[in-house]
Amino acid sequence: MTGDHIQGNLQNLTVEQYKDYTVEVFEYLYEEYGIVADLDNIRFSSMEINCTFPLVHEFYKYHRVLRLMMFNLPQSFQKMGQVQQVNKKQIRLETETFYRANSSTGIKIYDKGKQLKDTQKAVPSEPIMRMEFTLKTSQKIKEAFGSNLVRDLSDDKINEFFYRQFRKLFENRYRKWQLQNGERLRKMMLRHKKEHKRKWQDNFLTECSSLEQQTQVPVLLGLEELLPHIKAFDQYGHCTRIYKSLVRRCESDSVYLQKDGEKAEEIIQQIHAAYLEYCQRRKQNTEGFPPPSGEAA
Repeated sequence: MTGDHIQGNLQNLTVEQYKDYTVEVFEYLYEEYGIVADLDNIRFSSMEINCTFPLVHEFYKYHRVLRLMMFNLPQSFQKMGQVQQVNKKQIRLETETFYRANSSTGIKIYDKGKQLKDTQKAVPSEPIMRMEFTLKTSQKIKEAFGSNLVRDLSDDKINEFFYRQFRKLFENRYRKWQLQNGERLRKMMLRHKKEHKRKWQDNFLTECSSLEQQTQVPVLLGLEELLPHIKAFDQYGHCTRIYKSLVRRCESDSVYLQKDGEKAEEIIQQIHAAYLEYCQRRKQNTEGFPPPSGEAA
């Protein structure tokens, strides 16, 4: 079951709306074909749970951050897939979708704005990202919610599940990567400074770039990440001067000046904001409030 067709599948149904729709379907089956079904025993066979939110930048500009976040997922999720658009005019590949999955769960992050434009011929006023968890089997739904019966599910359960999964699989793993990678960067800078005092900055940036080219996994999201590490090993109070020197060594369009670390924080904060908004509306007991996540099939 998708969201509100009037809004081009951008707005999700609440669980109660889904249940009402199910009643309408079975009433139609009875009236037209005489088919009688037990509404209390309807079960989900699969479920898509998602959160959709606006972006500051165009979707393709988040490709380094999203590749890193998908890379950080547990090994139980298998090969990562990408769907890319060929932009001949700008001479670049623009990633539209990132996907990883195992036998029971799929995770997809994609350009929802472009999908709406391609399928609904609607042009959103701002870039839109959708993050989606797919529970592929009835058994997985039962494991997640304690039941796969439609009557047992609620908006609270769906939104709590999405939020917990996001924090566990994306936010917490990103924070762990920040700590581990920060130590890696610090050791790299110290090594290059020891090997060649005058050229260490150029050599350090070259190694970061080369490693990303070889592995396709970002090593340095942005120069701003280096400031706390420079302060740690700078004994003469030249931290600002060193940072400015690194900036000068990057061309004006360098990937390290695009503040991709801020883009990661933007995604995290958008998910938090969507969940907080849902909780506030729930507290106010606003009728018919559409959840930030929760499509089911």
